[in-house]
Amino acid sequence: MEKHANHSNQYTGQKGETYACNYLTEKGYTVLHRNWRFKKTETDIIASCDNVLHFIEVKTLNTPVDALPELKVNKAKIQQMKLGAAGFLAEYPQWNFIQFDILAIRFNGENLADLLFIEDVF
Repeated sequence: MEKHANHSNQYTGQKGETYACNYLTEKGYTVLHRNWRFKKTETDIIASCDNVLHFIEVKTLNTPVDALPELKVNKAKIQQMKLGAAGFLAEYPQWNFIQFDILAIRFNGENLADLLFIEDVF
């Protein structure tokens, strides 16, 4: 049973990240990397817009209940985002302006229930 739940969560997460990339592209962002890894961290999306580099955490839930996926970003995840950004900037130091964002997506089955893009969270 656990394997099925994990597979379902992976599918939901991948679906959310694909939706997020499409949403960002429509908003004028250029997606540079998806699932970028540094040490034990993974940054869901690294994108640029108006000379600002965005490190974006995507949280996706598939539930008919009014759950808030953005609340799943805790202190540990924020530390991982910072570590991933430091690793990325060590490799690509040309960026002068960076920002950390959260893109919260909720599906109800196969349909989008809502999307919340929280910019510059810290």
